[in-house]
Amino acid sequence: MGIPADPRNPCSFPYGTSQQSNTLVLLHDAFQPLSYWNGFQTPPNWQGVAMDTHIYQMFSQDEVSRTNQQHIQAACNEASSISSFDLWVIVGEWTPAATDCAKYLNGRGVGARYDGSYSGSTRVGSCTGLTGSASSFSSSYKTFLRQYWEAQTITYEKAAGWIQWTWKAENADDWSYQAGLKNGWIPQNPTQRQYPNICG
Repeated sequence: MGIPADPRNPCSFPYGTSQQSNTLVLLHDAFQPLSYWNGFQTPPNWQGVAMDTHIYQMFSQDEVSRTNQQHIQAACNEASSISSFDLWVIVGEWTPAATDCAKYLNGRGVGARYDGSYSGSTRVGSCTGLTGSASSFSSSYKTFLRQYWEAQTITYEKAAGWIQWTWKAENADDWSYQAGLKNGWIPQNPTQRQYPNICG
């Protein structure tokens, strides 16, 4: 007889029983809020099912207009919905970047909302020093990247975990895990925190 699993704790998932498998089915949220999926394939009828959600804060004018502190607070505010959902939640894409300034992020030749070059957008500021090579990033911007990275990882670890997008970017170090490691806004040990209480 299978051992019941806690749907929010992957460590409690029983492997190798006649009732359950060691296969995890990962469903994407189809860019709908998690609340849209409440009650969908819930335990105990469904075991080994997790929800993949992507959390970005730069694909609307309101999001790119946020202050650094508002970006951090918005990340922290995700804790309630991802930790109380009825399936495991894996934040399968996110980034420490807070603008849409990265080249081609919105499409080839489309521009960015942040600097007003995206059709119908309102300029928030210049993209200079916010993307591209980390050598152009100020120390205060690198501090924000570290704070925002930590706020997100702390929050997403209240669910089943996270996967940062992406390991290496062509010319957007603000999106690059590799560049973050090299330049100090991502710690070598991802559990090391400079701002452990950033989410209060």
